[in-house]
Amino acid sequence: MRFLLFISFIALLACNNQSEQGHAYPDSELTILSKEIAKSPNNPQLFIKRAEYFLSENNLESALMDYKECVKLSPNNGQYHYQLALLYYEIAKVDRTKHQYPNKAFIHAGKSLTLIPNHIPSLLLKGELHLAAISQEKEAISCFNQVIELDYNTPKAHLLKGYIYAKLGKQDKAIQFFHNTVDIDPTQEEAYVQLGLIYQQRKDSTAVLYYQNTLKINPQNKMALFNLAKFYQDMEQWNEAIESYTHLLQVYPTYADAYYNIGFVHIKLGIYDVAANDFSQAISFNPDFFEAFYSRGHCYETLGDIARAESDYKKAIQIEDDYQNAKDALNALMKRNKQIKQ
Repeated sequence: MRFLLFISFIALLACNNQSEQGHAYPDSELTILSKEIAKSPNNPQLFIKRAEYFLSENNLESALMDYKECVKLSPNNGQYHYQLALLYYEIAKVDRTKHQYPNKAFIHAGKSLTLIPNHIPSLLLKGELHLAAISQEKEAISCFNQVIELDYNTPKAHLLKGYIYAKLGKQDKAIQFFHNTVDIDPTQEEAYVQLGLIYQQRKDSTAVLYYQNTLKINPQNKMALFNLAKFYQDMEQWNEAIESYTHLLQVYPTYADAYYNIGFVHIKLGIYDVAANDFSQAISFNPDFFEAFYSRGHCYETLGDIARAESDYKKAIQIEDDYQNAKDALNALMKRNKQIKQ
């Protein structure tokens, strides 16, 4: 009997082993790529494949390391220098601690242009780097002009020239280049947003048309949704502003600034209890929103809830100790309370 039990145990163990072997997990894509690189460490194409994998995973730093290897293996390949420059720049945009990355991007973009003269992507990148620097607008314009001479139908060159002229306060020239952008590519939503901003600053209702054009391309464009509502607010078109902010919050329900602005609209309409709730919503999504604490305090004070008003004014000052509006409001409130008690 014991012998039979032992045989049964061996059989079960063998089945389990076969089952485990049959369900062995295959190597991951990253493991396969890394193994291929280990076998052929001098093949830059393998590093490119792994870099593309890292990019698909939004792992920019790892992709950067692989392109650095490509440059080491093929220092005279201008395309590799461009990809390396682009990665340095993209990482610098999201990580401000990488202080040397913009300069490294500039060096490799320049090297790319030495190896591939008139390389449009490198010219665009070099222009963007000039644009991001201080007082290098002329150099940026020179790069974008070269691109336009090589291929007029490059929308990004016109878009970035528009940014430069807007930055320099030359709004009419900015409008010209933003129009060029959408003439070349009608799906360039950013150009429509920038046109909307220019006309919004002029308090010109043409801004609404440009924001609406943006939203036809991308109904979830946050800047267009917000700016459209803000335009109506600035023009004191309260119903349109409320409708637009409400629509924005349906798309982005945690957008604290939208709750804050709609609170101001409700103050203008004299609906202080609703406004207080709007500011509470803003605070719930941004606990350090000191302006919202101050504004809610103003609502509470208007509604006669002095204790809550005092608490909110103090909270605003606690978050931002030099916030003068809250200091003035608190001092005035305390002074009135003191006079009433006397």
